[in-house]
Amino acid sequence: MTVQAIPLHLSRLFPSAQHQHTARDLGSPYALHQTLRWAFPGAGQPDTLLPDGERLLWRREVAADPETGEAVPALLVQSVTPPDWGALNARDPGYLSGWEVRTLDLRHALTPGRVLHFRLHANVTVRRVDERGHTARHGLHHPDEQLAWLDRQGDRHGFEVLGADITGTGRVRTRKGRTTITLYTVAFEGALQVLNPVALAGAVRGGLGHAKSLGCGLLSLAP
Repeated sequence: MTVQAIPLHLSRLFPSAQHQHTARDLGSPYALHQTLRWAFPGAGQPDTLLPDGERLLWRREVAADPETGEAVPALLVQSVTPPDWGALNARDPGYLSGWEVRTLDLRHALTPGRVLHFRLHANVTVRRVDERGHTARHGLHHPDEQLAWLDRQGDRHGFEVLGADITGTGRVRTRKGRTTITLYTVAFEGALQVLNPVALAGAVRGGLGHAKSLGCGLLSLAP
């Protein structure tokens, strides 16, 4: 089983606290996703999707400001397409106070049996059928259910969870047009063992769970 040689681009962005759109975007996952799209080809064109094969994943986090060293809000963004954060800043001057980009190659990192540290912020839900036969997604609120959901993701995507902590939970409401979307999110951190490198590489590129365009599903791996 050989992992396909598709490099991933991992960006850490620092939105400026002084910019007028920062508070709006940090409060609305949908608005933030639309802003991030400006770093990729075709943004702003009617009915234009992201480039073929692209799955733009992102996660809010706290990181050290590269200039001051202070802990500040940051964004971790993963893409297949090389991003042009300068284009975003040119469109919205001063939106980003800084950014860092590095390239990941999964071919050598994912080998059967290897143990890796992971971090994941996910929309943890299941689809259930009601008495009328209608299906809908429901958030999982009990830690045992949430950890069982994570184990099932491992079964589907080529890894075994060796141990995991729930480091945070939340409920986020965001609007997409006239529709209000509620996200039930869980932050996991722990260790996993690689079972199927190809399947796990697909999960890293494509994300886990639902609401991937709304800041959920980015699976981060480290030695």
